Amino acid sequence: MGYSPLILVADDDAEAGARCVAILARLRFAVAPCHSVEEAVKVMETLRPTLIVARLRDEPALRAQMTANPAIGNIPLITLTSENDAPQLLIEAIREKLRG
Repeated sequence: MGYSPLILVADDDAEAGARCVAILARLRFAVAPCHSVEEAVKVMETLRPTLIVARLRDEPALRAQMTANPAIGNIPLITLTSENDAPQLLIEAIREKLRG
């Protein structure tokens, strides 16, 4: 068995977040879902995910908290947009970040 990267999915739209979590879980990633900036920061500080996939209305606040906290500031972040939220595009973006 290999290492399964932990991906934090921060999405304040519960339905969209659940779809993203389901896609990643089917691909055998470990997934930590969050629904707010505050929750995402707590999970990052505790679990130190390999990568963050975010679609939050207040994503600038998430980025600001990450920048202010050296323990979580270097975690790669993918911002979901209407251009990259198709499953295949999301998977490609995650693979690129994990390789990078």
